[in-house]
Amino acid sequence: MTIPRLAAASLVFLRAEIPESHPSAAVLGEERMGAGVAVSPERVLTAHYLVLGASRVEVTALDGRVNPTSGITVDHESGLALLTVERSDLEPARISTDGVRLGQPVFLLTCTGEQERRGASGHVSSVEPFEAFWEYMLDEAIMTTAMNPGLAGGPLLDNRARVLGIVSLGLAAVGRYSLAIPAPLFARRRALLESSRPMPATERHAWIGFYTQAHDETVTVTGVVSGGPAEKAGLERGDVILSVDGDTVTSLRELYDVLWRKGPGVVVGMQILREESIQVIEVVAGDRYAFYE
Repeated sequence: MTIPRLAAASLVFLRAEIPESHPSAAVLGEERMGAGVAVSPERVLTAHYLVLGASRVEVTALDGRVNPTSGITVDHESGLALLTVERSDLEPARISTDGVRLGQPVFLLTCTGEQERRGASGHVSSVEPFEAFWEYMLDEAIMTTAMNPGLAGGPLLDNRARVLGIVSLGLAAVGRYSLAIPAPLFARRRALLESSRPMPATERHAWIGFYTQAHDETVTVTGVVSGGPAEKAGLERGDVILSVDGDTVTSLRELYDVLWRKGPGVVVGMQILREESIQVIEVVAGDRYAFYE
């Protein structure tokens, strides 16, 4: 059997509806479509931003049956979400327990519609740290040469049709066309996701609510989340972040490492350069889970 035939039964199409009032709607839209993969007969794993803030998510399996979800657990730290589906006969995929190696052949499987499945083959081009502008980072992101022919959220598979990761982002770099969140990260956080309870306080990091970009050892604010802590504190686009509570930051990883050692509600002193003036702005760190609930 081919890889697509082995894995197709576990692949599902997702359609999410998000209220206009939800903080994510302005950026990500009020209707989102994506893919997901069944990891048990009633649970589907996908990329978290596809269902963030959703009031309703429908899951369409290979047999064409449309099923609503009865629960959504979002994990901002991993970038994953686990859906509980109102049926218990989905065909779960096998999760790989092997490490990913450079040059390993991989197969990306996804949806382009409710009944349309597409795939692409390639290789692992690197496994490396990844930092994104929206306060998100991975220690071992899987970069591949497979170009996603459809929607995000589907599985990255090995040559035995086992899930190596969840395809989250498309990249523009040559030889690094797609990024997948590694399956071992899901394995480590599976109990939290399956609990269907709010993330415990120990899992909640300080959240500033800004977008940043790093260049030549300089971290610059490129935008703020409307109504978020950064906007309330007065951080502005163009501010250069010099240090956080006395710790110098020259990269997104350094910035996030400092912030993630703190929790929601902590006052964070950010030394910034604005035009030609150095000043300190105190930000009361937010709780991303509460803000995007």
